[in-house]
Amino acid sequence: MLRWCLSTVRVLGGVDGAQRIRLLSSASAHVQECLPRSIGTQNTSKRSIRISDDPQESGSSNSTRAIRALQEILTSPALVLNPSRRPTPNTIRSFYISAKARGQLSQLDSGMLSALIGLFGSLSVDSRRCVYTSSLLPFVKDGPVTRDYWAFVKEVVSFKQQRGMTLVHSDRYWMMRAELASLSSSKDGQPGYTHTFDRSLFRARKQYLHFSRRVFDPGVHVPYLTALLSSTDPLHKQWAIEAMTSILLTHPFLHAKVLKVLLGIVHDTDAALLGSILSAISIRVTRFPSPCGDTTGTPIAVPVDATTFASALSVFPLPVLSPSPHVKAITELLHEAFSSNIPLVHRRSNLLLCSLLYSCNGSGISISSLDFPLDGGASLWQTLFALAILEEVTRAAGSALLHDHALRGRIQEMIRSLHESWLHLMPNESHPTLISRAVTTSLFRLSGAVVDPKLFTACLESSTNFGLWTGDSSDTVEGPQLAAMAAMHLAALVQVRGCRAELVIKTLRSYSTDVQHQSVVVSAAVKDLIHRDVELARILYNIAVRSGRDIDIDTAYDLARTLPPLHAVGFLKHERFSRVQVGGLLSSIARFLKETRHQHYDTHLFDDIGISLRKLYAISPPPIHFRGHLQLLLAELCTRGSGFQTTATIASVVKFHSAFFQFSFLLRLVRLFLHRKQYRCALRMQKILVDARGGCAVNLRHMVTTRLGAATSRRLSTNIFVPGRKSHTLFRGGCSWASGTLFKSAISSGSAYNRVLQGLIYARRPHAAKVAFSRVASKVDTKSRTILGNTLLHGVLTRPVPRNGRRVRKLLGLLDNLVKYQQFAPDRITVNIILKALIVWRTAFDYQRLRALFDHIIRGGYPAGIYSPSHPPFSTPLLRTSGTLALSKLPPYISFEKHAKPMLKMFIKAFYLRNDVEAARTVIEILKIEQQKATLQRERRSVARLRGWMKAESNTSCRDGTTHVPYDRL
Repeated sequence: MLRWCLSTVRVLGGVDGAQRIRLLSSASAHVQECLPRSIGTQNTSKRSIRISDDPQESGSSNSTRAIRALQEILTSPALVLNPSRRPTPNTIRSFYISAKARGQLSQLDSGMLSALIGLFGSLSVDSRRCVYTSSLLPFVKDGPVTRDYWAFVKEVVSFKQQRGMTLVHSDRYWMMRAELASLSSSKDGQPGYTHTFDRSLFRARKQYLHFSRRVFDPGVHVPYLTALLSSTDPLHKQWAIEAMTSILLTHPFLHAKVLKVLLGIVHDTDAALLGSILSAISIRVTRFPSPCGDTTGTPIAVPVDATTFASALSVFPLPVLSPSPHVKAITELLHEAFSSNIPLVHRRSNLLLCSLLYSCNGSGISISSLDFPLDGGASLWQTLFALAILEEVTRAAGSALLHDHALRGRIQEMIRSLHESWLHLMPNESHPTLISRAVTTSLFRLSGAVVDPKLFTACLESSTNFGLWTGDSSDTVEGPQLAAMAAMHLAALVQVRGCRAELVIKTLRSYSTDVQHQSVVVSAAVKDLIHRDVELARILYNIAVRSGRDIDIDTAYDLARTLPPLHAVGFLKHERFSRVQVGGLLSSIARFLKETRHQHYDTHLFDDIGISLRKLYAISPPPIHFRGHLQLLLAELCTRGSGFQTTATIASVVKFHSAFFQFSFLLRLVRLFLHRKQYRCALRMQKILVDARGGCAVNLRHMVTTRLGAATSRRLSTNIFVPGRKSHTLFRGGCSWASGTLFKSAISSGSAYNRVLQGLIYARRPHAAKVAFSRVASKVDTKSRTILGNTLLHGVLTRPVPRNGRRVRKLLGLLDNLVKYQQFAPDRITVNIILKALIVWRTAFDYQRLRALFDHIIRGGYPAGIYSPSHPPFSTPLLRTSGTLALSKLPPYISFEKHAKPMLKMFIKAFYLRNDVEAARTVIEILKIEQQKATLQRERRSVARLRGWMKAESNTSCRDGTTHVPYDRL
């Protein structure tokens, strides 16, 4: 809001003198806060002297702070290199608004205004990779683009023109971007949309024409061309064609973004309108180095198949180092496809093939949209690009191509048509052997992809007849082509006829007797098969390794990452794999295990994984991005029984980086060890974690000791690790229950003992629980003793006793023993435990006796809704009981949540099980009434607590010895 008020200074400041002075003073105060510290600390003493001696001079200094700060930012960005002192975009905007309100922009020269235009423009776009990006941008605080500054760009450009200054190229570029940005704010269908669009686009075109032919950059041309193509006006499309023609004739290199726009224009425009673009391409091809000319540049890779040939042909022009056979072939193809004597329709068709291949490489393309000239008169250009597109389609389909019979059949027909067209082209024209080998290599690959034996045989016969297999394998051009053709022939051979060892060895020997050359061929074949049939690639790899052919290490790594864990684990022992490759392979195995978590694997598989993890991280820690996969592998190792390898790996990693693993994962791992009964591993993990993170010692020790003591692991439980303290047992003086659980004196409370008793009861060790209670009963207070006794009594109900009568007798006998010898004081939870044992006993307590038991409880003071102890719900006679259910000796307080609600729910279930629906409904009504009363009482207590009545009344009752209930007044 303050910045918005500051922008109104130029409007409100001209009302009267007093208001102008007041508003400018507040603006200068804001500017003073926004000034960089480096500017403010330079002239502190001078500024203080002027303020104290001459108020007018002080006011003048305040009025020039904004323009001085703006000048410092635009000329000396080194003063704000510190990130904490970098101005924000809004700070620079405030400086500009303040300086403009005071009419001080005239103090900025032409260079400063251009820098300000570039800065505002650079702050308005997300993509900051442009030749006109401001050099001041690194000295401004980074952040997401939340707003644009195009209006300020227009203002500064207009001001610069009014001053008679010349606009540089960067000024015109950002002015063009500002005009183009205004197009997005107008929407089609609104009044004046067409007029506004045309006017803004005309102004953007005017700026574009001034600099477009002088500086080349994708960010310069692409926004303008994209805006033109978004219009439906034919004139705007004609402008786009003219601009693209100028780009083709002016700039020697085409960026990928410009090439994308070019292919879009060609795809959506008729051949008659593309005459200028096609003529410009012909001129570029003519300027391309002739077969006999001397050229200089960077070398290009040798094209070995149709895909690499098409990639080389789809960029104009290609820089080359020196004349060579493959450069000569590329030049001839370019002249045959785009020279000026070729009809426009054919040139557009050739360019559309480039567009189709580009789309196939980018986002994929459906086979139904492919439209190739498959007749016998197809040109060499069309054949090469059609083969390249089919290779991309089959590569994207992968192994699913063999299961889709319709797609496979259509591609098979297209490949056969292309092969026939190629056979017609070969005798008629003298094509270089370089192109012939490339076409044959792609045909071999495609015949194997669709598993076509006839096509494979025909390709082999034609390649032999034309003498494509003869050549110098040591030559820099023929060598890679011969190796690629042999590799695709071998890959297609194993796909068509099966991967047999004798067939593979015989074929490799037919290529060459050099084992190194055979290794190169089989490596390329395996690399191609990885994306088509990984199982076939694995078999071919094993055959090559067993026969002594070395597979390229990168190919072996790619194969290992695509194999399932059962086969990928064997590559972990590869001696030539680096540490990074082993880590990447382990990541791939972890992903496979996550996807197939419920699949059964052999134990030796995880043994190899554990050994690899220990060796890999014994001398250095793993990278932080591998934490998720490493935790998954360790959890799987723990699940499969490799606990000691898991703990050894964790100890090695923690030694280098104590906080590498997530603490929740480590606790889950300890629980998993305990659940799998790997107690020694749990102890080792407990020691590792206590050493690395001392804060988790208490919770971890409680968990481990309770489980070990409950699982009869007495000897192991005495080895629980505690830093700085010897191991000792919790309950001493006997050998009948030597659980050895470990607690310090500060935490040996009733809750700790209660967890021990619960663990013993759930482990079906009732005698140990009784002995434990007898040893700690005298060490705790009455409340804790009651809690422990109730836990012991409830443990009787959880035991699988076959007869209910026997359970009741054991429960009552234990209760009498606790009261007589352990000073146990029963409470109302004890009553609920007894009621639960009695209610389950159906033969002794039918529905009539159950009603009498419920009335007995109500007469004992329990809440009963509309009923009372004198008028019980079922009006049964008094129940003669012994001292077990004598409710008069219990504490008077009754909690609805702890005492009444559990009891009422037990009776409701018991009445339903005895088909006494009427009694069950009566108890349900009582439960509803008491629930409402408890809710109302809880709300009253909350209000009274908020108003302070309960605290005040409690203080009063303490002074006079009375008791009040203040919330009853609500």
